[in-house]
Amino acid sequence: MQTQVSQELLKIISYARDEAMRTGDYSISTDHLLLGILRHADNDACATLKALGVDLAELKSTVEGSLFRPSGIAYGEADKLSFSRSAQNTLNLCIIEATMAGADKIFATHLLLAIAGSSGSVGLGYLKSMGLDHSSLSAHMKRSGLLSARSVDSQESPAAGSMSILRIISSPDKIAS
Repeated sequence: MQTQVSQELLKIISYARDEAMRTGDYSISTDHLLLGILRHADNDACATLKALGVDLAELKSTVEGSLFRPSGIAYGEADKLSFSRSAQNTLNLCIIEATMAGADKIFATHLLLAIAGSSGSVGLGYLKSMGLDHSSLSAHMKRSGLLSARSVDSQESPAAGSMSILRIISSPDKIAS
């Protein structure tokens, strides 16, 4: 089975790129991916965090506080952005999370679990300070039915899923906004 990228995840990754530019960083980090999830807001990853007592505004503020540089990056320089090694690893972990769940598409929940399985991000440190880790997030998602195999993406367009994770990693400037 080939795991496809959902339209939801493409949007989140596009937001992560925008967040990197807004915070003045040419490297899209795992924390930018988390900010992308939070900016998208209408996804099961945010619903999970809320259900587990996470104040999303506080999480966003904490992560942003560690990322901001003196100035942002102009959109004309989007082609100069790249994913950090940890963000690349996190995106690759998404594939594993989706495959383990039996899903044919990668969603925000898989990205959140991949972030929780990574290391070194401020967002992950915040979640751990709240007593949340990969195991607790995964357990909640399983209880809520969010990790069951699903093949329908409510926001899916005919072309969605045609972009692979490897293509996303190699060309973050080509992600549709």
